[in-house]
Amino acid sequence: MAKKHVFISYCHDNRDEVAALRADLMAAGEPVWWDEDILPTQDWQTAIREAMQDSYAVVLCLSSEAQAWAESGIYPEALDAIGFYRNYPPGSIFLIPVRLSECTVPPIEIDAIRTLDRLQYVDLFPPDQRRGGVQRLVQALHAASEHP
Repeated sequence: MAKKHVFISYCHDNRDEVAALRADLMAAGEPVWWDEDILPTQDWQTAIREAMQDSYAVVLCLSSEAQAWAESGIYPEALDAIGFYRNYPPGSIFLIPVRLSECTVPPIEIDAIRTLDRLQYVDLFPPDQRRGGVQRLVQALHAASEHP
C-alpha cells in the first residue's frame, strides 16, 4: 500500500511552532496529516496509529517542553514512531528527529544497534537558521524510501 503523508509527532505545548512547520512542509508540496483533523467520537489513539502507519516519514519534534514529558516517560506517540521505525533497516529515512529548541535528543533504544540520539537531527532554531533547517527536512523527506 502506498504511503500517503508525513506524520508530525509533537508536544502540544509546541502547537504554534508545529503549525508553522506544517504550513512550511505543505508549501513545499508535502502532504501532512494533522491530529486536529480527528473527528469527534473517533478514537484518537487508533486514528493516530493508523495515520502513522500510512506515513512515509515521521517527524519527531523535540523541544525543551517535550523534554519535560520525556523525563517522565516519552510521550506514547514517540514510542509508536520508534516501533514503526524498527521495521526499517539501519540508514533508512523514516523517523526524523527535529529540534524546535535547545534540548537533548533522548537515548531511547530503537533496536540492538540504534538509539534515537545517534540519528542525525534537524534544528529549526535559532530563527535565522530555521529556513535552512526546513530545507534540510524537506530534503530528508524526499529521500525517504517510501516517498510518493
